[in-house]
Parts: sequence; C-alpha cells; structure tokens
Amino acid sequence: MATYNPKGANNWGAGKRGFQSALNPCQQVGLLLMWTQNNWKNSVGREFLESRYRVSLPPRTLTAYKSRFKKFWANSKTIDRQADWSDFKKLISEGVPERHLASLHAMWRDIQRICLDIGVIPIKPTYRALKWWSYVAEYHGDSLKTPSDIQIVGDQYMVREMISDVTGDAFTKDDIDMWLMYEPWADQEKLRRYLALIRDQKIISIDWPSNGWGLEIADSVERADQYPAGYGMSVLNWLLATSPEPYLLPSQIIERYSIFARP
Repeated sequence: MATYNPKGANNWGAGKRGFQSALNPCQQVGLLLMWTQNNWKNSVGREFLESRYRVSLPPRTLTAYKSRFKKFWANSKTIDRQADWSDFKKLISEGVPERHLASLHAMWRDIQRICLDIGVIPIKPTYRALKWWSYVAEYHGDSLKTPSDIQIVGDQYMVREMISDVTGDAFTKDDIDMWLMYEPWADQEKLRRYLALIRDQKIISIDWPSNGWGLEIADSVERADQYPAGYGMSVLNWLLATSPEPYLLPSQIIERYSIFARP
C-alpha cells in the first residue's frame, strides 16, 4: 500500500520526498493483503516477500510498512476485504457478475493448489480482485484463454485502481487497454502493427515493470508442468518482470523463457 512520511507525502512513485519504498506497488498491495489475512504476523509478511520476489527487508523496515499499512487499513473500503464466496448478494453488489462466479471460484481453487504445491500461503482474492478478473474474462476471454493470463492482467488493473484510490492520482490503464486491443501476442502481423503504433507515438507501450506483476499465478492443474520445477513463485515473477518480449501473454513468457530461469 502507499506509505507515508510524517508530513503525509505519499511515496507510491519513485523519487518523492519522505519514506522511499523498497517495494513496487504489486509487492506493497500483496504484502498488505497477506498481512490482513494472517493477523499481521511479521513472519508471514517476510515469507511472502522472500517466496514471491526474493526480497528481504530489515526488521525495522518491515515494521515501518506494517505501521503505515495498518493506518490505511483502518479506513479502507469493503471492496478491498477478503471476498466471502457464500455471500452472493455482496459479491454482486461489489461488481462481480453472478454469471462469472463459478469460473472465478475455479480460478481461486487453482491458485490454492499451485501455491500449496510450491509451499506458499495464497493471497485470498478481494472483491476488487474478483471484479477485475471478471472484467478481463468478460471482455477479453476470447483472446486470453488461460486462467493465469486472465488473473494476472486482472491483478494489474486491480493494483492500479487501488493505487489511484489511495493517492488520488489518475487511474492509469491506457497501456493495458491498448495492449489488449491490438493483441500483439497473437501473430506477427498484429505484433508489427502494435510496435509501429508505439514507434509513431500513437499509443504507449505496455508497462508491466512500473507496478510489478500479479499477486499470484492461477492456472489449471493440467498446465502446471510448464512452471520450472522447484523454483517457486519468485522465479515466475522474475521471468515475467524481465522478459525481453513484454508484449507476449504471461503464459507465453513463462513457456518460452522458463528454460533460462535459475533457482
């Protein structure tokens, strides 16, 4: 979550005065949600950062994050609370269409299985996360076929919207919208068109690194063998963050570049 110095200057963006964040927005949102769902235990937060991102923070820094996050959480919206799958009325009121509930719950089951298989605690989806997973599935489900792609792109929207709510800054999503519109991962013709528009400054390039990648990786059990055995979530995040072809789908990046991953 956004962190604040005593004068109240937020530090979501790099280079602002006050507390300078060691974590990108996805890492901050993930750490916040992991803590709120696990009684604010330092050990759980530390394990989350190390297992997902290979980030190790000094105890004093971790405590500073917790203090700031707790202040935010005391005034947070219900949309950022852990979703209650049995409360259908609440799910719908928070923007999750009833027709998507079964498929979204299946995605959540896959996330749980994968996290348990690699030995990490999964982040339970919030109402905001489910809203954006549903948005991506509804409007882009024809081109994004795998649960991991729907979930990771949905998390991008979710994190950026959450940042906007906290800071009051604009909700920046044009790069994701254009990437989804032109589908540069689909074939060479679409890729050439997409890169030409970026070169001519008619659209902006997809910008994953600024906010970090998704909070978890969802995919069907049948496809789990594409992940590097024994490497865990940190290597998957590294693959996605450092790909030389960021315009590919997350699932394509993992499949194409996992051979280069190192534990």
